[in-house]
Amino acid sequence: MALFLDSIDNCRTLRTEPEQTAVTRDRMQFLRERNENVRAFVHIADEPAQDASVRSHDAALLRGVPLAVKDLIDVAGMPTRLGCRAVNLQPQQHASVIANLIREGAVIAGKSHTTEFAMSGWGVSPLGRPLNPIDASDAFFSGGSSNGSACAVAAGLVPAALGTDTGGSVRIPSSWCGITGLKGSPGWVSTEGVAALSQRFDVVGPMARTAADVRVLYQAMLPAARRHSLERGLEQAAQQPVPTLVFLDDASLPEADADMMASYRDSQARCEALGFPTCVTSIPVSFAQMSQTWVGISGTEGYLNNRQWVDDPDAPLDDAVRESLMQSGRTDLSTYFSLLNRAAQYREQIESLLPVGRVLVLPTTSTPAVRLTQFDPQRALGIYTRFVNLIQGCAIAVPNGITQDRRPTSMQFVAAYGQDAAILHAAIQWQTHTDWHAQVLQQHQLQMQQ
Repeated sequence: MALFLDSIDNCRTLRTEPEQTAVTRDRMQFLRERNENVRAFVHIADEPAQDASVRSHDAALLRGVPLAVKDLIDVAGMPTRLGCRAVNLQPQQHASVIANLIREGAVIAGKSHTTEFAMSGWGVSPLGRPLNPIDASDAFFSGGSSNGSACAVAAGLVPAALGTDTGGSVRIPSSWCGITGLKGSPGWVSTEGVAALSQRFDVVGPMARTAADVRVLYQAMLPAARRHSLERGLEQAAQQPVPTLVFLDDASLPEADADMMASYRDSQARCEALGFPTCVTSIPVSFAQMSQTWVGISGTEGYLNNRQWVDDPDAPLDDAVRESLMQSGRTDLSTYFSLLNRAAQYREQIESLLPVGRVLVLPTTSTPAVRLTQFDPQRALGIYTRFVNLIQGCAIAVPNGITQDRRPTSMQFVAAYGQDAAILHAAIQWQTHTDWHAQVLQQHQLQMQQ
């Protein structure tokens, strides 16, 4: 079988420096060759960004581990395009999170595709559309906007990757491609050197095959004080039972299709059989209402952050992206502040469900990956993800089933701000006692052999 990079641990075996250099060279060559079919990367570096002096240190969390980085995040020496033909930035220094990763021995292989300005959840941009590795015939959308990062991990090009999540852009492609993706608490990971869509909601998030690998990458991304706080939280969580898992009744999830609901209820039954504490409740405010408020806030900020291109009639932007942002730019200040007040009210209502020790569980997306022939631009793909950003919470998406036509399903563990350790612990425990992530891995490997 061809090379398939399926885990951080398998990529960070300690080697002498000459051996590590040769391994890195071979992995980069493999990545270039496989990317011709997968199309996950918009730019592959001639020389990856790394620090060879720490790459072979035993203590480095990511020694020699190749990573994909979403093309909103600056890597010195690599272009930042934002998924847009009008943009070709040439950063002279790394984003803060990239500098942290390189200090931990990471090898930044290149920039992965994003939708234009990270605006779409479908996974299509003017610069290209990656193949979703759940099917080698290229039948399904990958989800977005961190589509390239999800596809790179799913296809085994890299064991882990960085995405950004403003309203689900880590979690949606993680769901549709069958991997694990974390949207951490806002402000925990620096966004310095990361192109903004909506500063109020933007986070940089780790993506990998398992929650255990997401944990390692997240630790490496964090500044020292935050990392120590997370590690203490994880140590404390490991000594406690799994948090109470709060499932929702059917009436709270009208948008979810039959496949997602079947996997969701099967997961609930599995958690109960494992002895995890569970309960069922109703959501106090509809996901559609929260999504609408998110759209108003993020759209207004998205226009302000990108108006230099949106307002330029000669800039080659996607017509739908330009029109959406221009319409959002017409929002007046009074309306914007009303939306912020509404978001604060929703946060209070949702947090009342989620005191310390309780984690909300719900489908990540309303449907598994959608066929290319069923594109619907009016569909709100982030109906179950946007609210987490709106309430300043944290969430992790994990595989929880496979449909009869071999599409992964996904659920997310959601908690209030600062409870990142709790959701990571819940996700790790889920994957310790189930094998959906392993089953999806086998499917990815089989498809990549074709």
